[in-house]
Amino acid sequence: MASRRPRGFTLFELLIVLVLLGLLAGLAVLSVSGSASRQMEQEAQRLVELAGLARDEALLTGQVRALGFSRDGYAFLQQVLLDEESLTWVPLERAPLEPRSVAGRGLELRLRQEGRRVPLDERADRPHVRFNGAGELTPFELEIRQPGGAQDVMRVSGERDGRLLQERLE
Repeated sequence: MASRRPRGFTLFELLIVLVLLGLLAGLAVLSVSGSASRQMEQEAQRLVELAGLARDEALLTGQVRALGFSRDGYAFLQQVLLDEESLTWVPLERAPLEPRSVAGRGLELRLRQEGRRVPLDERADRPHVRFNGAGELTPFELEIRQPGGAQDVMRVSGERDGRLLQERLE
């Protein structure tokens, strides 16, 4: 008579597997949230550097530059003469000041000027921040955040004297 061998897993073995799966899921969540935080910080640093470049370019050339924001991106703008009497703002299409989108990185933008929130359009073709030939700029505070009210926020601010700063808000 052949003895039957028990099949299946013991309760202890199942418990070990569940604990390991829980640990792996926790590490995955930490990895993803750290990645989003890093992306916000990189985007804030990129904006500070590019805005500094636009400010310096306006200072050197004497031509006014601007920065326009949309809900999911920004564009550096220049004035173009339409006819003898009217000017319009158009996005710069040359690297590194070409229009940028942050939506693909899972981020959104919120702008404040003079202590008030500024509603942002779908397109970044309206100047919110102007860089003049004296190195000055329109003061602003821009929040870079994840949609859905996540706690982690990066703020980029510009002062009238041309200083650009970034900081993490928690």
